[in-house]
Amino acid sequence: MAESVQPEKPNPPTDQNLPHPVLLLVNGHSRTGRQMFGEAISLLRDNGVEVKEAILARDKAETERLLKREIAAKANLVIVGGGDGTLSTCAEFLAGSEVAMGVLPLGTGNTFARSIGLPVDLKGAIETIANGRVERIDVGKCNEQVFLNSVSIGLSAEIAGALTTDIKKKMGLLAWPIIGGRVALTHRAVRLRLTSDKGVETFRTHQLMVANGRYVAGPIRASESASLQDHELTVFALGGDSKLELVSAAWKWMRDSHVEAEEVPFFETKALKVESMGRRLKANVDGEINEVTPLNITVWARALRVVVPKDFVADAV
Repeated sequence: MAESVQPEKPNPPTDQNLPHPVLLLVNGHSRTGRQMFGEAISLLRDNGVEVKEAILARDKAETERLLKREIAAKANLVIVGGGDGTLSTCAEFLAGSEVAMGVLPLGTGNTFARSIGLPVDLKGAIETIANGRVERIDVGKCNEQVFLNSVSIGLSAEIAGALTTDIKKKMGLLAWPIIGGRVALTHRAVRLRLTSDKGVETFRTHQLMVANGRYVAGPIRASESASLQDHELTVFALGGDSKLELVSAAWKWMRDSHVEAEEVPFFETKALKVESMGRRLKANVDGEINEVTPLNITVWARALRVVVPKDFVADAV
């Protein structure tokens, strides 16, 4: 059974526009989520947010059932605690509805939280939920699977497959470069064909990135101008056939200079088809390896309502 508590009611909130009461849904398989569960309830109460029910969800089926229940009940807000994978799973069910998602970033990289300008500490995130505002943002769709952050093919998909839960817990963000270095030693470049509104391009690379928002991996950005409200996908590859190009491109990406790098294809598009010119390739979709080429990637514009900070700068589109 999922763990459930019925928190005591707080004093009336000062922000009368804040929807009450709300469901708090936290990933029950997350050690951080379990550890911070009680503190999250207390902080929400202290900030005037009435939690009608707090759940440590045991699996995707329970998450789906609870979110569909809230949608059917025409709830205004659900608060979700977890990493990017948990948030992406919840967005799959909430996108297209009028139920807003409040975010408690309890993951390793917290990429989505960064893209909406949310503090990545629990206290700051809860203060944002209590005092922020709701904005509509874009989500991506990869072969109909909803994603918030990015889709990648090549090296990162192999790294994600090698990253166990224990490794991520022990090493945090360092797990990616350390495990990545090991996987990269034997990784072979892949040949891809991309079809977009920019035309058709065929090339070899060790890594293709397709981003929905500003951030792709923790604090590493797709580009400074990328946004969750621009109705565009940001597409770029990390170098060509050689591993030296991969290292050079990755270094430029980390330094935010990859946009101008000649050896790195970079463009924005509203839709993208990705085909492998060899064997079918696995894709990393917001941290989950559950799609294979060919990929049809599109933008579902302004599909998800999410709580953002008051000073969030909405893009004029």
